[in-house]
Amino acid sequence: MSNNSTPHGLRRMAFAIALLGVATAGRGAGDASGAIPAQAFFSRPSMDEPVMSPDGAMLAIRVRNAAGRRQLAVLDTSDMTKVKILAGYNNADVGGVRWISDRRLMFQVWDQEASAYDSRIDVRIAVNADGSDGLTMNGRTLGTDYGRGAAQPLAELVRTLADGSNDVIEAVWAHTNALSGNNEWTDSVVKRYDTHTGRVSALLEGKVPHGVRRWVVDERGRPVAAMAVDGADSVLLAPTGSGQWTERTRFKTYGASRGGFGIVGAATDGKVYAVHATGDARGSEGLYRLDLNTGRTDPQPLVTAPGFGLEAVLIQDHRNHKVLGVHYRTDAESTAWFDPDWKALQARIDARLPGLINRIDPAACACEKRVLVTSHSDRDPGRYFLYDRTSDLLIPIGSARPDIKPEQMAVTDFYRVKARDGQDIPTYVTRPAGKGPWPTVVLVHGGPYLRGWDWAWDGESQFLASRGYLVVKPEFRGSEGYGAALLQSGFKQWGLKMQDDIADATIWAAAQGLEDPKRTCIMGGSYGGYATLMGLVRYGDLYRCGVAFSAVTDINLLYDVAWSDASETYKSHGMPELIGDQVADAEQLKMTSPILQASRISRPLLLAHGGIDRRVPIIHATRLLSALEANHAPVTWIEYKDEAHGWSKPETRISFYDDVLKFLDANTAPGSAAAAH
Repeated sequence: MSNNSTPHGLRRMAFAIALLGVATAGRGAGDASGAIPAQAFFSRPSMDEPVMSPDGAMLAIRVRNAAGRRQLAVLDTSDMTKVKILAGYNNADVGGVRWISDRRLMFQVWDQEASAYDSRIDVRIAVNADGSDGLTMNGRTLGTDYGRGAAQPLAELVRTLADGSNDVIEAVWAHTNALSGNNEWTDSVVKRYDTHTGRVSALLEGKVPHGVRRWVVDERGRPVAAMAVDGADSVLLAPTGSGQWTERTRFKTYGASRGGFGIVGAATDGKVYAVHATGDARGSEGLYRLDLNTGRTDPQPLVTAPGFGLEAVLIQDHRNHKVLGVHYRTDAESTAWFDPDWKALQARIDARLPGLINRIDPAACACEKRVLVTSHSDRDPGRYFLYDRTSDLLIPIGSARPDIKPEQMAVTDFYRVKARDGQDIPTYVTRPAGKGPWPTVVLVHGGPYLRGWDWAWDGESQFLASRGYLVVKPEFRGSEGYGAALLQSGFKQWGLKMQDDIADATIWAAAQGLEDPKRTCIMGGSYGGYATLMGLVRYGDLYRCGVAFSAVTDINLLYDVAWSDASETYKSHGMPELIGDQVADAEQLKMTSPILQASRISRPLLLAHGGIDRRVPIIHATRLLSALEANHAPVTWIEYKDEAHGWSKPETRISFYDDVLKFLDANTAPGSAAAAH
């Protein structure tokens, strides 16, 4: 931005947050080579989650305090030198910030550095923007250090309202076997919560439908639809009057008919919107209006994403009851504007901030002269602005990671790689500085039935690239976000075609002259850890080493370990369809379980696990470790006793990736024993 684009009085506001004590990441000097320190990649952002009040007069944003915790700041959008720290704690973090009305907001408080199973802090707070009239919504009081020991709430926010009240809609859950740790959420009922008094009132008359996992409520607080689970099916329910609900349609939750649809929400124009497949060969998705009287969508989509799924967020004008557009993802974040004025505004802002993805979020009234702009790219972790529509000024708020300089970051490109059977495998490649071929890390995402990557800044990839590694990130079959065909072709393919896809992306990168095939390792967590192990089992000639953390090592253990947090519904209906049936597919599960194939692992392996992991309990790792040691395999073991599934603590992440780097360097150096074979 040019020096004369912002008046002098407004330039001060970029420093206002720092002047009020907001911490930024420590500016470490790096190592002797001048490399950017790991802390810059793996510490928490300095600011994130900005959200405007419904009238656009105020902005709430999370910022880091001196203790490294996320606190809540509220700013006046007409004079952003006026900043109030609304909530901050020494041992807890603020998240889930939502405006309830023009001058009242709510947020969650929890310990983000504790594991998901160890945290004793998890509450929601409602408060006025000036700090008055605070209400702890489950009855606990606040202090500088938040009190510990209370039970977790069994309610979740469904939506805020646009009816002039300060009420919100919550879903209250029944939770079976809570004491045993089984994560089986069975039913929910929707209620209205007064955030001033704490009074709760029922929204439903008559019999509450069974098995509801998702309520669809309009902006006036009226339930208009519900999605329920009935065994292996998902069921759309609609109210018929007199407290009765009727089934409109049903589809298989899992398996080859998983298509169905996903409800986006009830919009301010009185319509309900949903996403489902458009019918092309890739199973691409579109955004449709959903008719609740028939349970069917309109014939024509409003937005399509050929070759991609569609995760849609509606952009709404609640004052004029219009849907202005939709945010969604292809290989990167995108926006489709239905309103021509907002489409033109997008073009103006894109011209001012070239080379960046610029997300525009107007206030709910779509009336304020200033709009929120979030800009990012593969090299830029994110910057925040207000754009003044009257003066055509971009006013900087701050950066998510001020220690990260985009010009020092690596470029990421998106490809569609042909697998051996002709299937397109979406693949992201992050290139280090210099000229290839480079030593390479093939990075495998977890899930596996979710989306792994975007064309966006990724701390893990950028850290590895900053140390000279090419990073190849395949969206193997089974990955979401690229159409139903890619997703469904991964069902029951753990260790088989899913593994072949990862190998084919590895071979492709070498054929392009990007990857040094003698200096390539495979790495991942959770399912990615499983794929790392199976990569060493099946493709030991491709990979010189592996890094597996929080890894599944035996598919049968996913079924059999009683203290796992996998629900009984998922074990009964999801896993047999997606992964394999313990009886019908018994031989396949033996062939594709790393523990039973441990004798085939001969490459160096770094194996790390959390001691209190309940998603993939540590017995997965300890049993594999014993099998590897019995075979005298070269394994390096790390246990983080107070971590769960993945690493919650910044110091754990920094320590882990420092150890990963040492391991990779030792096994991919030109003269190393692993690289020589």
